[in-house]
Amino acid sequence: MTIPPPLRPSTPTTPPPEPVDAPVARQGWWRRNRLALVALVLLAPATAVAVGWQEWYQYFGFGARAVTPVEVGDGDDAELVGAVWGPVRGGEVDDVSGLDVPEDTRLIAVAVPVDASAEGVSCETPRLVEQSTSREWRPVRLEIGLPWSADEPETCLADQLSPYELIVPFVVPEDAEGPFWVDVRPYDAGGSFLRFAFEL
Repeated sequence: MTIPPPLRPSTPTTPPPEPVDAPVARQGWWRRNRLALVALVLLAPATAVAVGWQEWYQYFGFGARAVTPVEVGDGDDAELVGAVWGPVRGGEVDDVSGLDVPEDTRLIAVAVPVDASAEGVSCETPRLVEQSTSREWRPVRLEIGLPWSADEPETCLADQLSPYELIVPFVVPEDAEGPFWVDVRPYDAGGSFLRFAFEL
């Protein structure tokens, strides 16, 4: 006789559990933004160089700013851009009646002879520079009430071929003792300008 196998209690069949995805590791901020960071590292210095070059070139390029002085001794003349300049002469103006000259200042007038020969020449208005302090002054003809005069120009006359003089007044503080330079920059001189030694 055979013994039947014992009955097993029936177990409810449950579907196998669905596989659970492994937890996704979250990337850090540095990894998520690595492309932007690489671009920043490459582009920031390039941008700084480009902006710096542009600013430098606008200031010094194209002869925009004269940086090389052609020094001329007191009582001497010099040739630049086809013209003969100097010698510079001038001094303090004692009689300032009728002029609007502030107190505690002095009026200095400077004459710069220009001989442009066969071609005219153009230039900026001269500047007066104190040698010891590098303080500089620009002409003040209209500011002190001196009317413009074709016989006493402050800037070069491009169509004038015969010799003439630039007559330039400067108002300086009383403590400006000199010696001075008179800086004259012709437009076609590139980065060069004339620097005349000048004493009162």
